[in-house]
Order: sequence, then structure tokens, then C-alpha cells
Amino acid sequence: MKPLDIHPTALYEQVQSDIGSFQVLANYRLNSVRTGVWKLQSAQDSKCYYLKTYSRKQRWHPEVYAYRHWIGQLKPYVPELIAAYEGEDWQAILITAIDGFIMRETALSPGAAETAFYKAGELTKILHLSQTGRWFGRPDQYGNPIELSHHADPVQYVADTIQDLTSQCVDGGLLQAYELRLTDWALQNVHVFRHSRPVPISWDSTPGNWLVDDQGILTGMIDFENMLWGLAVDNFSILFARYFIDHPSARDAYFAGYGLEVLKDQSAEIQICCIKMALGDICWGTHNHQPEVVRSGRELMKRIHNQQLFL
Repeated sequence: MKPLDIHPTALYEQVQSDIGSFQVLANYRLNSVRTGVWKLQSAQDSKCYYLKTYSRKQRWHPEVYAYRHWIGQLKPYVPELIAAYEGEDWQAILITAIDGFIMRETALSPGAAETAFYKAGELTKILHLSQTGRWFGRPDQYGNPIELSHHADPVQYVADTIQDLTSQCVDGGLLQAYELRLTDWALQNVHVFRHSRPVPISWDSTPGNWLVDDQGILTGMIDFENMLWGLAVDNFSILFARYFIDHPSARDAYFAGYGLEVLKDQSAEIQICCIKMALGDICWGTHNHQPEVVRSGRELMKRIHNQQLFL
């Protein structure tokens, strides 16, 4: 197979029926077993598109639903879904291209980075305020729960998730004494979520999926396969774990855009969601031989234990 070949080949005809003749400009996931991403250019008007394929159907469904029902509130900072495709053993989407560079891979001045984080916070708040759901979890393309054991009660949703992750970690002897105490504290305080409602969130909305221009201005957000009906504060967990931990100015800028009051009014909820994420990192990272993920989870636990999450 040549580097620019699209696979499965059945997609050529389907894409052509939607945008006409096209050429493949780049393959961004060469040798990837998870997803395929190709940049295409229409021969008719030179407009660019991205074609994305999936190895896991449960990731395709939420992204299709997100494009059709959630992220339209964020235009023009998000791509437009042109088509969703499904074959016997494959799925794909075709979306418009947004100009910009991946923020995580772009060297920005501190001021430019803070401006981009501020805008990302603003957009995230718009998404959270846009609508509420009836249950927590990932939707299929039609809006039905993917998981059979989806929850309507936010307290039970958080408690069950933490208990499941804790059991897996304890069975493997993965948790230190203070990490177990943090987990107990989280379970004793899950009642703080009793008034929470499901809103559209992403577990992977980070600079790795944000675009900036050559001036560092945020131009877009991409990659919505990890979206779900979730807790608003859970949108922040990966940012605290991967980005805010060493860059408090980025955290401050993001929440200045989102609304600083959430850091005070929902500090317990944020810490509990971060504990939940840390447990997931420790468990998943250990079982998948990813020591850097385990380290991230332990560092997040340590920050919470030392009351340094918001410093």
C-alpha cells in the first residue's frame, strides 16, 4: 500500500460522491492501528477536507453525534461534518479543514499561550451551557447510550466509576496508602455531585486537539471521539493532569475564560474527578505498559494529597 492510499478503498467512491474528484495531500496516521487521517483537496474548488477512519466503532459513534448535535454551538471554531460513512467492518467521517497548527506542537510565547487558553475556556463554557442530557455516558450516533449500564444519578455515576477503578488497582496492588486514603475521601464526598446534570464534555479537549495560527491565536478545536454526556468539571481533569500541573498561568487564563468561580464553588468536585482520572491512569498505564501514564496519575494524586492542585 502506498503512503497516500486511502483504506478501505470503498471510501474513494463515497467521498467522491460528496465532494467530487479529489487528491490526497497527506496521510497523518501512517502505520497507525487506531485511526486513519488523510488530508484531501477537492479538484473543483481546491477546498480541503479531512477523512478520518476508526478501528473502534464506539469512538465513531460519539464523534458523529457530537458533530450533529453538540459542537455546532462552537462554530466557526470547529469543522463541519460533511458525511459519516459505515461499512461492514469500518467507519469514517469526512469533515472540513480548519487552518492552524496543533497548539501542543507550536512554540508560543507565554502571553500567546495564555490568550489561547483563555479562548479555550470561553468555548468550553459555551459548550457546557448549550444543553443538558438525561443520563451520563457516551451516545451512539442516534443519541442512545452505548454502555448498557449508563447512569442517570450523578452521585452513583461517580461512585461506581471510582469503586470499579479502585477495585482494579487494589487487586493489582497498585495503590500507595495515601492514594487509598484519597480514594476513600472521594467516595465519602461524592454527594457533592447530587445537583449535577449531564452536559456535553470531552475527556480529551487539550492543546493536543486545539489549533492556533502563526500568531498563536486559537483558530479551532478538533477530535471529538472522546465526547460524552458528563460532568462539566470532568472536562478539566486531563488539563490538570497534563498541562496545568506545571503551568499555573495557563490554568489561570483558562478559568478566566471559563469562569473563575468554578475553582472556588466546585473545588471538591474538581478534586474528585482528578482522583478518578488518576486512578484510571494508574490502572490503564500499568496494564498497558505505559509508565509515563502511571507517573502522570501518581503525580496528580500527590498534588491533590499535598493540597497543591490549585496553587
